[in-house]
Amino acid sequence: MWGIEQTALGRIIVPPLLPDGFALFYTTADFDGRLNTDATATLMRIVRERFGIEAVLATCTQVHGRNVVRAHAENTWRECDSCDGLWSSEPSTALGIKVADCLPVTIADMAKGVIANVHSGWRGAVQKIAAEAIDAIGGATPTTQAWLGPSIRVCCFEVGEEVVDQFRESYAEGELFVDRGGVKPHIDLPRLTAALLIARGIAPQNIHDSGLCTRCDTSIFHSYRRDGGRGGRNLAIAAH
Repeated sequence: MWGIEQTALGRIIVPPLLPDGFALFYTTADFDGRLNTDATATLMRIVRERFGIEAVLATCTQVHGRNVVRAHAENTWRECDSCDGLWSSEPSTALGIKVADCLPVTIADMAKGVIANVHSGWRGAVQKIAAEAIDAIGGATPTTQAWLGPSIRVCCFEVGEEVVDQFRESYAEGELFVDRGGVKPHIDLPRLTAALLIARGIAPQNIHDSGLCTRCDTSIFHSYRRDGGRGGRNLAIAAH
């Protein structure tokens, strides 16, 4: 069960049974997601006090692409240019991803001492950015784990046929992840992503899905589809 905890930034979601030396949590609509010196200091205080890890944050200027960049340990928060994924093999590094319906995909292999954090919306998923992250960390091993955070789910992810066509072009079995029970098709982005991770060598039992939808009316998360431009961003923070 993914737990809700109270922090200085309001509620956060924490997956159960995280590996030793690894931190992962997701902010909610209690925090608007805007990053500045004070906000990043508070995020790193949560990493320190909740998980016992001292780290400095790196984030992305996200562009809905497939580029996964190596983040180096820094003295202050850094925003990496034009990428949608970060990875690190350096201790004391935190990786932050901003989402508001897109799927945050976090990968960790503590035996190798590497982590990655990815912003995978439908455009990133079409470009297989999660596979790019696995390649960036040197491939999957039996100890590699992945977490699929809060995102829009098949219940709410209604798309046009032109979007389905792009998935069909990129995935030979793309239609398997399309629900056609309604007026328009719905795509199951987390299930498709899990299948991609398995194909790239991550064991099914090592893939942990939050099952949380950001778009549902009962959601405690920001949702661009529900709230439009007036909404904020959820953050996925991973550190080691």
